Amino acid sequence: MMKNPFSSKPANPDAPPENRHLPRAHAFGKPTSHVGPFLSAALQNFSLIAPLVFVAAVVLCVMAANQTALFITAVTRDIKSTEANKIAPLLDKKPLTAADYKSAANIMAKNNSAVVIAVNANSSTLLVSIKDPALLPEFMYALATLQSFRQGVAWDGRELCMAKCEGGMAATAEISGYTQGISFDGLAAK
Repeated sequence: MMKNPFSSKPANPDAPPENRHLPRAHAFGKPTSHVGPFLSAALQNFSLIAPLVFVAAVVLCVMAANQTALFITAVTRDIKSTEANKIAPLLDKKPLTAADYKSAANIMAKNNSAVVIAVNANSSTLLVSIKDPALLPEFMYALATLQSFRQGVAWDGRELCMAKCEGGMAATAEISGYTQGISFDGLAAK
C-alpha cells in the first residue's frame, strides 16, 4: 500500500526526535527537505562581490537623494529671490534745488541769529559756521533744527570742522540735502 503524502495524520509520537519533525514523504516514499541543499549550495557559491555591490548601490542612492534635495533648495531660493526682485520698490533720491537751499538758509537764519548760514556758490550745499567757540551750543542747535526743515528731506554732512577752521572760524559744516521717496514705477518694466 502506498502512503498518501496529503494525509493529515499527525507525526508518530513514538518516532525518534530526529525523525519527528521531518516533512512527510513525497509520492515516491522518500523524505524531502529542500533547506539543507539550498543552504549548502548558497555557502559553496558565496562571493563578496554581491554584498559589496549592494552596499555601493545603497550609498550611491543616498548621495543622489542628498544632491537632489540640495538642487531643489537652490532652485527654490533662486525662484524666491527672483520674485522678490520683481516686487522690490525702487529708492528715488533727488538733490534739493537752489530754491530749497535758499529757503532752508532763511529759516535757519531767522531761528539762529548767532550762527552764520550761507548757500555755497553753486547752490548745492549749505555752509553753517560760527566765529566764537562759545557759540558751539547754538551751532549744534542750528544743525539739529535743520532736520525739521521739511518732511521728506534728509541731510548729509559733507564736511565738519570743530576747531581752527578755514577762514578763522571756530566751527564749520557743509551740508547737502536730498529728498528720498519710494517708487514702484520701474517694476512694470522688469
